[in-house]
Amino acid sequence: MKGLLLLSGGLDSSLAGRIVLDMGVDLVALHLESPFGCDNNPERMAQELGIPLIRKPKGDRFIDVLREPEFGYGSVANPCIDCRILMFQLGQEVMDEVGATFLVTGEVAGQRPMSQKKETLFLIDREAGMEGKILRPLSARLLPETFPEQEGWVDRNRLFGWAGRSRKPQLELAKQFGFSFTPSPAGGCLLTDSNFKERLGDFIRIDQERPSEVAPLIRFGRHFRFGETWVIVGRDAQDNQTLEGLIRGRGMGFHPEGFTGPGVFFPEPCPPDMETIAFGAFHVFGKRVPEGPLPLRAIMGDSDYPVTFHDPQPESPYRNSVYWNAHWRH
Repeated sequence: MKGLLLLSGGLDSSLAGRIVLDMGVDLVALHLESPFGCDNNPERMAQELGIPLIRKPKGDRFIDVLREPEFGYGSVANPCIDCRILMFQLGQEVMDEVGATFLVTGEVAGQRPMSQKKETLFLIDREAGMEGKILRPLSARLLPETFPEQEGWVDRNRLFGWAGRSRKPQLELAKQFGFSFTPSPAGGCLLTDSNFKERLGDFIRIDQERPSEVAPLIRFGRHFRFGETWVIVGRDAQDNQTLEGLIRGRGMGFHPEGFTGPGVFFPEPCPPDMETIAFGAFHVFGKRVPEGPLPLRAIMGDSDYPVTFHDPQPESPYRNSVYWNAHWRH
């Protein structure tokens, strides 16, 4: 019998997979990729479990959920219930493709306040059309029997009845399983981070044309909005390198040549006054910036080429740090 494991790459989903594998169930792992990116490592844990891994993007369907969640938001911009419903629907599509009959998740009842209350788990299963098909090995004994338990494919007595936010049981079980690598608990969702509230709000409100393509940019750099113009300024060398890779095919970027300063990036559509804005950004955020024309390296698509920017507006507000701070989007 085959099951499909929703594998984040974190601790709980990895444990859930191992529990079911030890009962002789054939498992395939599915990692659903957020448009905003993720730091977890599902490949490593799929290898640890010895099962094949499928990666599938949540894509624009997730962006649609983010913009108009039927069941509302949590504390920030997190449509947790609608997101989970979508994940199960995407899981069902892959189940049909690989011949799996049930879905396995690492959810723990009561661990997350919005989407993992018992009554909410039931709601999500029902709305996703997956009642009885979702096996939650870490909390199964607190929940009604599922189809794989009723059929005898999974032994309910070997499942757990954990609830709440403590991590001690999971860490102890990981030791018992002898994982060669123990993943950290899956990190908190970006959408619940208040530090991203403003930039996420801008993204939902403004960026309509290619949402899932530009979404990865949200996580990096300092973000500024001047009307509908979106500017990202790198924080450090690593940020600059990451943003340079992400901006290719999504807009333009500029790096200083011969002086110290951050990368300055413009997601599409690039504004007509891009030169004025970039020139000001280098003066505000750079160090030892020369007066006069600025030598830069431009990035667009697969191309890198030298450019020189002149300041067409000596009294431009973009040379004022107060003006930039007023438009900083957290």
